[in-house]
This record gives sequence, C-alpha cells and structure tokens, in this order.
Amino acid sequence: MALTNFSSQQRAVFFFLALIPMFLFWIGGVAYAQDGVGIRIQPSTLDERADPGALIEGALTVTNQDGGKQKYYLAARNIENMDDNGRPVFSTTPASDPMEAAAWIHMSVPDIELEQGASIEVPYRIEIPADASPGSYFAAIFVTREADRVTESGAGVGFQVASLLNLRVNGTALEGIIIREFSTDKAFYTKPEAVFKTRIENTGTVHERPRGIIEISDLFGKKVDQIIMNESAGGIMPRTDRVFETPWTTEQFTLGRYTASASIVFGDTEKQTITRDTTFWVIPLKEVGMVLGGILLLALFITWGMRRYVRNALARAGHVPSQAQKIAETTSFGKRLMRTVTWLLIILALLFIGTLVFFA
Repeated sequence: MALTNFSSQQRAVFFFLALIPMFLFWIGGVAYAQDGVGIRIQPSTLDERADPGALIEGALTVTNQDGGKQKYYLAARNIENMDDNGRPVFSTTPASDPMEAAAWIHMSVPDIELEQGASIEVPYRIEIPADASPGSYFAAIFVTREADRVTESGAGVGFQVASLLNLRVNGTALEGIIIREFSTDKAFYTKPEAVFKTRIENTGTVHERPRGIIEISDLFGKKVDQIIMNESAGGIMPRTDRVFETPWTTEQFTLGRYTASASIVFGDTEKQTITRDTTFWVIPLKEVGMVLGGILLLALFITWGMRRYVRNALARAGHVPSQAQKIAETTSFGKRLMRTVTWLLIILALLFIGTLVFFA
C-alpha cells in the first residue's frame, strides 16, 4: 500500500516508528564504544614514612582497560598545591629541584606495552637524600597512554592516571594550623539548617588531617546539638589552605540566636586544639507568623467581648441608644479597633527588633 494513501497523522506515526530501531542501534553503539576504556593503576595512593637517606622500593600494577594493545609512558610529577575541595594540583613541568619528591622517584622502565585486559607490575624506588628536611613531601607517578603522551611542557596532564605519593621524612618538623575563617553560609535562616564553612591553613611542614567537633548552643548557652567537622579526615598540604563545609540540620524547634563553637584537633606527635566561634539566627517565619496572628486575634476577641459586655450592661440598665448614636458608636469603635490593632503591631515589631539588637 502506498504511503500516499495514508493521512498526514498516520504518515507521522510510521515515520516515528521507523526511527526507533535506528535510535536503539545508535545508543547500543555508543555504549559499546565506551565499554572498558581506561587505565587502572594500583595502589592509587602510596603512604610512606622513612628517615633521611633511606631507600623505599615497591611496585605498581598497571592494567590496560583500553581496546587493543597500548603503549604507556611512566613519569613522576610534583604536587604543588590543593584546591578548596582537596583535589591535588600537579606540576606541569618535570621535576628539576633535587630536593623535591618527584626527583627522588625512579621507575625501573620508562614505558610499557600491554594487550587489552593484561596487567604488569612495574618496580620503582624512592631515594630520599640524606640532607632532606623533616616534613611531608608530595608527588605522583603518572601512567600515560601513547596517544596522550605528555610533552616536556607538561601539556595533557589531565589525560593521565596517577598513583599519589604522600611521603613523610622523619625528624623534628613544624606542626601548626590556623583557622582563617569559620562562618555560616547565611546569617539568617527560616529553617533549622545551616552549612558551616571552615577555612584552615596549614602553617607547618607536615601533612595535616584536622578533625573536630562543632557544638551549637542557644542564646542561653545551652548546648542543643553537635556535629563532626572533616569526618572523612581530608588532608591539608604544608603552606596551603583548604575549605571544609559541614552541614547541620535538626528536627527540634529552634528560634533565636545560636552560637557555633568549632574545636579543631591536629598534630601527629603532639595533639593540639584550636577553637573558633560564629553566630547565626534561626527565625521560623511560619511558626512566628502563626503565633503573632494568634495574639492579634486574641486581642481583637477581647476587645469585641468587652464592647459587647458594655453594650449589654447599658441595655439592662434601660439605656437604649438612638440610630444616630449607634452609627456614631460603630464608627468610633471601628476607629478604636484599628488604632488598637496598629499599636499592637507596632509593639510586636519593636519587641522583635529589640530582641534582635539585644542578642546580636
């Protein structure tokens, strides 16, 4: 049957149905093309501790998860810094300073070839100079696919897979951190939830993993809750800083000014503690509005009740107001009611503002 014998709506339906197999074929092709792509290196992190002049030996296991036979190149790079989220920032040039960790790493071979799915152990050695200063050193061993090989300028570092080295050289080292900032993401909340931002600087020469407790107290000094800061034990490199964000929420009713006190513990050879405070407000507008509305309705009800009581007392005494008096009294009552409501709102607003100023 010719397609021209169908209506435009029927032709559109047939056209859509014909596209479905093509779409499914395309999705399957994309999934298959991406399956198994990558390089795996184990272990992903090397934590070592040794004396000056020591020799550390080990081996990395490299697995080809790409399609087909691949050639890989091995090289060491220094870790220069960390971003606010704790991700390492690698050097873009080969190690040139003999007192940096990357210059101490020596691979047994400069490159390897692997079939798909195959693995190989690559020995390495770390030669620590005898005059190395005590403290922490950071570097990474990169495994780079031939197509993404890094040039001497360091281009293409982002296409590599690395094993991170955290090396501690024994000896008397300097340990110290400073809380550069401890605050909340907002000063005023309508719900009992906040995010505490703690910026910590490592002023020492060793890798620090500061952890601590944030205690939250109400305006009377009563402790209402506590949370753990840096529960995952994230580290900070020497002479760098890092931001730790700690969320807090509670199901308890909260209202007013709160104080958060952070007690941060650090140090390897000797534990030390530093503290910092910050304040924030929690004003649940919905609940406060309901209370203020209830107070206002109660005031209106009392005013109306008193007015009705006086009117009934006058009626029992035989006083019957004229129509003009009723109109005048109604108008006067409306004015007094509006004045009363206005003053009540002004007083409540002044009390609220006074509370904020007094406890700020």
